[in-house]
Amino acid sequence: MVGDNGHDDSLTARIASLEAEIVGLRKAVQTRTVIGQATGLISAVQGCTPQEGFQLLVRMSQHHNVKLHTIALKLLDLSTELGPRQAVRAVHSAEPADEPAPVAESPWLDVVNAARRLVAAYDAAQESEDERPEVRRQLADQVALAGRLLAEKLTEVGWLTADQGA
Repeated sequence: MVGDNGHDDSLTARIASLEAEIVGLRKAVQTRTVIGQATGLISAVQGCTPQEGFQLLVRMSQHHNVKLHTIALKLLDLSTELGPRQAVRAVHSAEPADEPAPVAESPWLDVVNAARRLVAAYDAAQESEDERPEVRRQLADQVALAGRLLAEKLTEVGWLTADQGA
């Protein structure tokens, strides 16, 4: 069937469908690469198999209620800032599984909330399409502030020393 512009509508629809599929495949490759890198980081730090590392990453994602790709990306970013061991510990679990502390008194709740703030600020900066320098600077400042807050909370619970958090 030929449309008003002289093109075959089914061919145009098929091209659009294939272009959308290519975009989706590219995103999937990027997502899986980041998840694979984070899985490898966890496996190396924890001394476990890649399958166990992936399962731990999945549990981190569920525990923090953050998409798997997002937590993997944040873990990789944190490993650059804090080092691999501290990064894995920072996002691993908010409380020891054996003895959860009461929510109202738990310093781990502050760590989790600070980590969530950092992920939210990071996501907002990544997803913003506003290219104005002042907006980009404000988003970067929010990420930096959230990162400092997380480092402060990690220092408070003993996961970082004061010189590592600076």
